[in-house]
Amino acid sequence: MSDGNRFQLRYVGTRFRGAKLPLEVLSDLPAFRDLLVAYAKQEWFGLNHKRRRVPKGFDRSISLDLTGVEEGSAVPQLLWNRDVAQQTLPGFSDELEEIVARSYDDIVRLIDASGRDEFPVSLSSEHIRALNKLGAGLKDGERIEFVGSQDREGNVVYLDAYRRKKLITHVRETYQSRYEGVGVLRANSAEGWAIVDTPDLGELKIPVDQALIYEEFDGNLGAAVQLDIIVELDSFDRFRSVAGVKDISLVDADILAELSRCQQRLNDISNLPKGWHHDTGERVSPQALGVANQLLMKRPSLCSSFRIFPTLQGGVLIEFDANGWDISIEISFTGELELYGVEIAGPGELDDQIFPQIDEAFLAALDLLVGL
Repeated sequence: MSDGNRFQLRYVGTRFRGAKLPLEVLSDLPAFRDLLVAYAKQEWFGLNHKRRRVPKGFDRSISLDLTGVEEGSAVPQLLWNRDVAQQTLPGFSDELEEIVARSYDDIVRLIDASGRDEFPVSLSSEHIRALNKLGAGLKDGERIEFVGSQDREGNVVYLDAYRRKKLITHVRETYQSRYEGVGVLRANSAEGWAIVDTPDLGELKIPVDQALIYEEFDGNLGAAVQLDIIVELDSFDRFRSVAGVKDISLVDADILAELSRCQQRLNDISNLPKGWHHDTGERVSPQALGVANQLLMKRPSLCSSFRIFPTLQGGVLIEFDANGWDISIEISFTGELELYGVEIAGPGELDDQIFPQIDEAFLAALDLLVGL
C-alpha cells in the first residue's frame, strides 16, 4: 500500500548502495508513472461505466515529483502532485487521490501475482508499453521493492529481471534486455545500419548513425566491434530485433591484440593433457574454457591485465590487478565462477562471491571492483 499520494521504490543491488541511482535506471520512474496512469484510467472507467473517454487533462493530472532518494540501497521518494491535479481537473482531487492509491495497489498485485505464475488475460497497449520500460535496466541479482507492500507470506513485493521477463512474455511475445559483447562487422550501409555477427545471437542488423559509417566503419569489414545494445528476445531467449543502441564502436587495435593474446592463451591451456603438472592436473574442461572466453568477449578492455592459468581441478584461473587489489576469477570445471581478491599494499580481503554463470550480477560485481 502507498500512503495515499506518496510512493517508495527501493532499488536493491550492488550498484545502488549508498543511495546511488545509475542514470540508466532513471527511465523506470516515468515508466512507473505511465503504468500508474494506465491503471488509473482502468479504475476511472470502472467507476464511470457509461463514459467512453477519460476527462480532458486526466493524464496530466497524475503528475509525480521526485522529492529525494533515501539510503537503504536507493529509495526514490515519489509524490503525487495534488496541486497539478487541482489545476488540470478542478474539483476531482479527492476522487483522483483515491484512484491513484488503488492504481498503485493494482500494480503491486500484478507483480505479486506474476511471482506465483498468475497473469492477467490481457492488458491494454498502455500497460504493456509501460511494463516493457519498467525495470528494463535491472541486472540479474537486482530488484525493485515496493516499500510498504506485502505478499501472502508477509514479504515485500518486488520486481526483478526474472519476474519481469515472465510477466512481459506472458502479456506479449517478447521482452527487452541489455546485450554486451564483441562481434564482427560483416556489412554496413550509408542508409544507416550495420550487420554484426555475434557469438551469442548470430547476425544482428543494427541502426547506426551515418556519420559513424563514414568515419569509422567504412572500409573495416571483418573488424571487431564492441556492442552495448538493447535487444528484443522471445520467451525462449531467441533474438527478434534490436530495440536500442547504447554504444557500438570498433574495438581499439591494442585491445583487440590483448583479446587475441588471451584467446590464444586459452587455446594453449586447452591442449594440456591430463597429468600436465608433475603427473597431476585434470584437462581443462570445455565448460570452463567456454565461460572464460565469454568473459573475454564481455570485457575485452580488461584483457591487457589478465593473467590466465589452468587449475589442477580442470578449471581456469584469471588474475589481474585493479584499484590496488589483486583480483582473482576462478572458473570451475563446471563453469561456476568465484570472485575474490586481496589488497596489494594492505591487509584487506574481498569476501568470496560465487556466481553460477556469467550473468548481469557477476558483471556488475566485476565492474564495481575495476571501476567501470
